[in-house]
Amino acid sequence: MIIIDRETDLEIGDPDIVPFRVIDMDKLQKNIEKRIKYGVASASGIRQIFDQTYGDDPTNFMNGTGASITDAAKIHVATITDCFINLLKKSPTVVVGIDSRHTGPAIADIVIRVAVWHGVAVRYTFISPITEIAVYSREVSDGFIYISASHNPKSYNGLKMGFDDGRLLPGKVARAFIEEYQSRLVNIDNTREMIKKANEADPNKIRDIYGKIDDYRKESREIYSVFADTLITGMKDPQNARERKNALKKDILKRDLWIGIDTNGGARKDREYLESWGFNVYEINSRPRVDMVHDLSPVPEACGQAKNAMIDLQKNGKNIVAFFVYDTDGDRKNIIIPDGKGGAAIPGVQMIFALDILCSILDMKLQDSHQKIGIVVNDATSSIVEQLAYHLDFMVKRVEVGEANVASAGQSLYESGIDVPIMGEGSNGSVLNLDLLVREPLHTIRTIISFITKPEMTEYLLDSLHRSKHKIVHNIDIGNWYSPDKIKVLFMNIINALPPSRTTDFFTDDGIRKSVYDIPQKLFKDNFDEYFKSSIWHEISEKIENTYDGKPIAEFVNCEGESELRGCGNRSTGTGGYKIEFYVQKSDDKRHVGWIWFRASATEIGILRKGVSVSHWEMSPEASKAVDSMYTYMDNMLTEALNAVEERIVRRNDYEK
Repeated sequence: MIIIDRETDLEIGDPDIVPFRVIDMDKLQKNIEKRIKYGVASASGIRQIFDQTYGDDPTNFMNGTGASITDAAKIHVATITDCFINLLKKSPTVVVGIDSRHTGPAIADIVIRVAVWHGVAVRYTFISPITEIAVYSREVSDGFIYISASHNPKSYNGLKMGFDDGRLLPGKVARAFIEEYQSRLVNIDNTREMIKKANEADPNKIRDIYGKIDDYRKESREIYSVFADTLITGMKDPQNARERKNALKKDILKRDLWIGIDTNGGARKDREYLESWGFNVYEINSRPRVDMVHDLSPVPEACGQAKNAMIDLQKNGKNIVAFFVYDTDGDRKNIIIPDGKGGAAIPGVQMIFALDILCSILDMKLQDSHQKIGIVVNDATSSIVEQLAYHLDFMVKRVEVGEANVASAGQSLYESGIDVPIMGEGSNGSVLNLDLLVREPLHTIRTIISFITKPEMTEYLLDSLHRSKHKIVHNIDIGNWYSPDKIKVLFMNIINALPPSRTTDFFTDDGIRKSVYDIPQKLFKDNFDEYFKSSIWHEISEKIENTYDGKPIAEFVNCEGESELRGCGNRSTGTGGYKIEFYVQKSDDKRHVGWIWFRASATEIGILRKGVSVSHWEMSPEASKAVDSMYTYMDNMLTEALNAVEERIVRRNDYEK
């Protein structure tokens, strides 16, 4: 009998139906091996189109509303689960959760059956955000399996795994894990073994796990709420965090502030928690799966409903400070803020990440200005971080794209004696810290609360930027920034006061390049080295010199894992992002002014992510215009260069489409 989730009215599954029935083993094995080639597997997760609607062949048609998965997909899921359980200690407890995609329950059913066969104690919370699963797992289990394809299109799904520290598998562990399970998939004996384990799992134990979803979900939310309080207040002791929260809540309540949430039918459930802080909360698209009404990735185009809702709320006199738009598993977000004119603006994930950095850095500076502070970001994070580091005196460590790389580097930096209050990937808007080494959007709630309740943070920032001596920025008296009628545009005012900077929003089409050619990345990068030096550096250097009035410098950088390999052609695996950083030398002062970057996506087939970042250390209208002009030039140049390099390679090597 199919069991229904009482909270969402969605199907959980039927414990009595065995996953594998009549099987053509030869056909099944061919389909299993076929899936290895077009699936995506990296430290960020394992992703495929599991949906039975499409079968086991690659497809360009993606509706994503089928709830069943193919037999070959089941073997993939079973093998991944089996390998993960082998990594854990004997008699482990494992937390299992899913996002709201249609195939989630079917994939979870296989995961749970294999786990039950092994005697694993499973705590299944059904639809829950991955950040909550990570925190819950850390407190009650030996590891977690989370079923999601994050920001990929609806038809995709996947698996993310982590140990009892609450983080995803570290890069080296993940790569070895992928090699292990993929090597097993080509062995028909493994296929027979996975069929046996999935079919022989005790349905009564599965029924018991399904029956405890409400209890585990309630426990999970309570644990997550306590953790969130410590994150936002910065106090690790829960009692101290509660006391601090109650004090801050009074300040929020008297301001009558609103926050909007668009979960787009996804896994997050933040309304009650935000209300516990004193915010009024306005929700749209809040029913899991049913309300998946726009792109699952929170790209600007997906923010249209939230933007319109913010404008309407302002017309109705609501003091709304931000509107959050989440991806399906709830670890990424985009944010809309009031523009100060009754409208709404999308600053972009790079700029919101910069505000999150500022919140953490300023908070530490106010406590002790002599601390050695560092942050870790990926190589596609905006160059504004270097400008902020210049003014606020902190170090920046860059690593290859990937949550696991950022987390590992953050731990290493901390062990070297540097305080690391925050880390993340500005290119996708993700933020994490050493207390929880996974993406956590509530960092931005902390940013909002901290800036609103601590005017001294803004004062310190503007002092550091050498602007507050006049107490006026963009014709607005700083003293009025915190008045009841101006508080909702506080963040727009802060953004306008920062060093001018423009960076590609990788959530938009500007950050995506599709190609019909399958060119090896090493070959592409080697050819780009040659093309840059011979064909475009002379023109770029002239543009930089005229813009910044200094000697232009170009430095080739390849981030691989935690390592920054500097120098043209200095690549080890060749899998990292290709990057050229630009500097200006004035006497003994070498200043970072931007970069160009590209990388084959590790989570999307046939996609090259590309981008440009341009910044300035001076804060003036002239500098802002110069940055805009330079950005447009660099963006056009990079697009043309990528096309030219591809054309050369295809012509020389006769690459097939």
